Amino acid sequence: MITTPDDCLIQPSSSLQDFFRERIESAVERNKLDGNDDTLWYLTQLLCNYSKTSCFLDDNGTRATLTPLAEYYRMALESPTKHERRLQLQRLGDVAIVVAGLFSGALERKPIDVRYYMSMGEAAYGTLADESSQSSRDRALQGIFESLASDFSDYVVVISEVPTRARSEKDLLQLVDEWETSHHPALARQLRQQGVFLEEDASESTSAFLH
Repeated sequence: MITTPDDCLIQPSSSLQDFFRERIESAVERNKLDGNDDTLWYLTQLLCNYSKTSCFLDDNGTRATLTPLAEYYRMALESPTKHERRLQLQRLGDVAIVVAGLFSGALERKPIDVRYYMSMGEAAYGTLADESSQSSRDRALQGIFESLASDFSDYVVVISEVPTRARSEKDLLQLVDEWETSHHPALARQLRQQGVFLEEDASESTSAFLH
């Protein structure tokens, strides 16, 4: 049910699926999240597919490149059919949640940060969840997309913890410094667990820390 380029239509080994499923379930339990089984299954399959680097890349006719999220959005708007539009939006959401969860550090040196990926991914999944469809495939996925859209930041946290079983211990100032740099929801959650509450003024892009 996951949409990927042709060279990514692989059959992951059961051990790879078991690895991702166990890590995802552990992260959900550790963070006391209410992830439903269908959504956790979707994330497991997503990570299995995207464990192959080429799944992030699209052939633009000259070379394989990482397509900007805005380009997926443009292609969705210009798609000739509703089905193709939904596939582009799903691709946008899938790439956004994987990059935000696993590769947010690479965004620190770019003009856009993890918040851009989160807002784009959440919007894409939200659109897919809100649209009606006659396709049995789309109806089966609709509840999953609704869950991903409503709890996008929580699932980004879950994916961010897949590479390691336990969080490394960091002091409070280090966490604050890293959060100010990346604004990653996993760091925000760790700060709140230590009694630090973050108040962001979206209109002025400022933040305050209350302990």
